Amino acid sequence: MHQSQPSGQAYESFRDKVVLVTGGASGIGRAVVDKAIGYGAKAAVWDVNAERLAECRALYGEKVHTEVVNVADREAVDAAMAGTIKAFGGVDHLLNNAGIIGQRMTVEDMNELELDRVLSVNLKSAFYVSSAFIRAPATGENRSVVNLSSIAARTGGMVGNIAYATTKGAIASFTVALAKELAPKARVNALAPGVINTEIQKDVFADPANIEAMANLIPLKRLGTADEVADAAIWLLSDQASYITGVVVDVSGGR
Repeated sequence: MHQSQPSGQAYESFRDKVVLVTGGASGIGRAVVDKAIGYGAKAAVWDVNAERLAECRALYGEKVHTEVVNVADREAVDAAMAGTIKAFGGVDHLLNNAGIIGQRMTVEDMNELELDRVLSVNLKSAFYVSSAFIRAPATGENRSVVNLSSIAARTGGMVGNIAYATTKGAIASFTVALAKELAPKARVNALAPGVINTEIQKDVFADPANIEAMANLIPLKRLGTADEVADAAIWLLSDQASYITGVVVDVSGGR
């Protein structure tokens, strides 16, 4: 279980604000939810996992509003936003975190249905949720968005993950374009994590030898954690990064 961080003056701007996190029931998304609430915010948590959303509600009560939503479905996104606005009155900050690696495939042996699934969950959802976010009212000023890209956007990722890498490259471009479009009413940035020890990587991390091999490729000689990515997300969402927009920040241990 993630632990909430104590509130501090550095992130006082989060107090009583509403942070929307897609894919917020586990991994990096859940770490951001925990930290945002620890700094005095309320969190709207969207995910497909109803059981984990229930755990989040049991822990945080009225500090969270949860929605079971497939972010690849625009109607579902708009309905979830309506529910969030009804619960909290508006949304101030957005973390577009929902994503999947998808089944391994190559261009030569391509599964069209799986390609569409990865493109929809990882890329189209960012359009849908960002559109719903910017059309929604805010509870305060200084709105901000953080998207989840990946260093795979630059490296191409592992062989077989071409669909995932392509979507993450698109998210990087989307971030820069959206930052221009939404300025000055909202800042938009992205994070590009490296190899982070979360459930999305469970197949890679099933063998300890794979973990050691991965770590040896990273200058800091270890995998990253969800909390470390969440710390970077919180900073970019907060007023501490008030003059930063349109950038992609690596959280990769130097890889």
